[in-house]
Amino acid sequence: MGHFITVAFFTAFCLTMFMNHFLLVDAFIKLIAVGNRLELKNNVRNINISYTFRNPKRYQEQSIDFDVDVQRQMKDMKLSLAYYSVSRNGSTQNALLKRYVDLCFFLRNPKSDRVVNRVYQLVKANGNMPTKCPFGPGCFYMRDLKPSDIPIPMFLPEAEFMLELIYRSEVRSEPLVEFRFYGKLVRIVENVFQ
Repeated sequence: MGHFITVAFFTAFCLTMFMNHFLLVDAFIKLIAVGNRLELKNNVRNINISYTFRNPKRYQEQSIDFDVDVQRQMKDMKLSLAYYSVSRNGSTQNALLKRYVDLCFFLRNPKSDRVVNRVYQLVKANGNMPTKCPFGPGCFYMRDLKPSDIPIPMFLPEAEFMLELIYRSEVRSEPLVEFRFYGKLVRIVENVFQ
């Protein structure tokens, strides 16, 4: 009987230690974008954009500020959005996502494109970007836009990437803004409590 009590006590002790050590871990795995450089070209006669890219050591604290000065009324803007996976040597780019969006239609119907809407909601929450069309002339801004806050599907591979946004005037068929964000996707573990 004493041996049975010792085995039962030892089993209960081991289960308690196991549960306290492993089951109380509250961890969340997240895929985040970590930028290493930006490229921005704009047609200064129509739109002038300046930015500040803060790149601290902690990935989650990366942020970008944008100041946008629109010189004329915009009523016909189109967006071409593309996400490319880039090989390690930078020579090969594979488009994993491409979208063409009529921005005036999108601003009237934000649920028309779920992917663009998720990013737009983040941008809108961090500034005073246009919410209707036509818009401008005027000054707009985005502050403390964190790439790590952009929702990224977990099925994407940890890889180098380039995000390309090209805004065009449909009337003049000219690029107004060309924005390219280069970086890598990284999996991180957040909220680890033991």
